[in-house]
Amino acid sequence: MKRLCSLVAETLGIDANAVGPKTGPGNPPKWDSLAHIQLVAVIEETYGVQMSTEEIVNLQCVSDIATLLQEKGASID
Repeated sequence: MKRLCSLVAETLGIDANAVGPKTGPGNPPKWDSLAHIQLVAVIEETYGVQMSTEEIVNLQCVSDIATLLQEKGASID
């Protein structure tokens, strides 16, 4: 999950140490609705997956993203 946390941090422009499994929209404040869509685009490109609108809306934290990526067969580390 370290790679995923680093990707989230880089996309949001925050310190990687500030990102953990429970990090999600609104925490940190830079993770707003626009950042959420940007993050989804980066994750889809990086991991070679496609997310449905329902999946995107249901992502509440980094742990949810990791679970979804694993369900889609992507290696998160």
